[in-house]
Amino acid sequence: MPVAIPHAALPMVSSGRDRPAGHERKVILMTRVAAAPMSVTNLADPVMYYNPYPRYAYLREHEPVSRVKAPMMVRGTGYMVTRHGDVLALHCDNRFSTDATKYGGAAKFNWILPQTLKLLGETMVFKDDPEHKRLRTLVHQAFTPKLVAGMADQVTEIAAELADELARKKDIDLVEDFAVQLPLRVISSMLGVGDTDRERFHHLVGKVTEDSGTGPIGMIMRMPAANKLLAFIQHLADHARAHPDDGLISAIVEAREDGDRLTEREVLGMIFLLLLAGHDTTSNLIGSSMLALARHPEQLQLLREDESLWPTAIEELLRYTTPVACAAPRIAVEDVEFAGTRIPQGSQVIGMIISANRDRECYDDPESLDLTRTPNKHMSFAFGAHYCLGHHLARLEGRIALQTLLNRFDRLEVTAADTDLRYKATLSLRGLKALPMRVG
Repeated sequence: MPVAIPHAALPMVSSGRDRPAGHERKVILMTRVAAAPMSVTNLADPVMYYNPYPRYAYLREHEPVSRVKAPMMVRGTGYMVTRHGDVLALHCDNRFSTDATKYGGAAKFNWILPQTLKLLGETMVFKDDPEHKRLRTLVHQAFTPKLVAGMADQVTEIAAELADELARKKDIDLVEDFAVQLPLRVISSMLGVGDTDRERFHHLVGKVTEDSGTGPIGMIMRMPAANKLLAFIQHLADHARAHPDDGLISAIVEAREDGDRLTEREVLGMIFLLLLAGHDTTSNLIGSSMLALARHPEQLQLLREDESLWPTAIEELLRYTTPVACAAPRIAVEDVEFAGTRIPQGSQVIGMIISANRDRECYDDPESLDLTRTPNKHMSFAFGAHYCLGHHLARLEGRIALQTLLNRFDRLEVTAADTDLRYKATLSLRGLKALPMRVG
């Protein structure tokens, strides 16, 4: 469960003119053809959804710090870094802030933001130390490795139930029928969302984060769903206070450190963040990993023959598929000389994790899927102070999900051509919209 969210949900606003027309983009397998030079990379260009790797390879080689245009940018344009070392340095450099409200000019757009997105902007994802450290310390009191480890049996049970449903259908959409449902049920259980409310919650989250534009019109279109989602979250928090139990929300409400505790708004924001991060990113990992394994049958067979490979396999699938293409943009708090490029104060800079994970300076033959790869210091959970709090859960869910599929089915066949597959039109998260398969 990487704590990263769709940029459609970030409290950052642009004109919306850069949003791609339509929500479906075809997937084309990565080729080794060099990308043509261009002065600015437009992240809303369709190719950056379905086949971004040649562009990133070109930039790593020729323009490691380059100009970028994206709807998420408050000023419309900014910078991005594409080399592994530079992305790592960006995440650890205190001359860059994640607080777009304080440093990035996003505060001027607060009047059009739904309350849920304002709350999201107050979470640890968009804070620097000492505020970030305070929030992370408190949340860590509730979201512990021990809590995640105790979820293994439940995750296994949910995966088995979903596999039973797949077996009855045979012709399936692995994304909607399995990859989305498993982490959705897990995070819903952790947060005390009952079966009757789970699909409603899923629908509301989808409406709030869908690509309906990042300008004022897009925000207004999201407002009704955002208000309903906020009421839903408020109900969860109120119920946990009135009826405390050993669940995650009660732990968040009751978390204390040296007499400090989360405020009401911080509790609501953290629940919203967990709801967003707790299922969308992991569903992308499961769906994209299954496609990668299906397209590399020799690697799939390795896993079938040797279960001891699972620890390295999950790390390689995280690297190869990179469910979170980039973390929240950083804002230069002063004029910065970075990797040989002058970046003016107030500029937004995106560290492209999806590019760093395929840097030849760090990985042998990075375009190949190698489930035995070691070492494998990928950046799929970011790095530094903002390293993903939910990495234990993401690894657990991804491994159990894929193990269940491989153990249950001898046949795992993708029934659509690569050119007919589509990725979600979401800039920071990379995942398939659907994956038609036949299982048996």
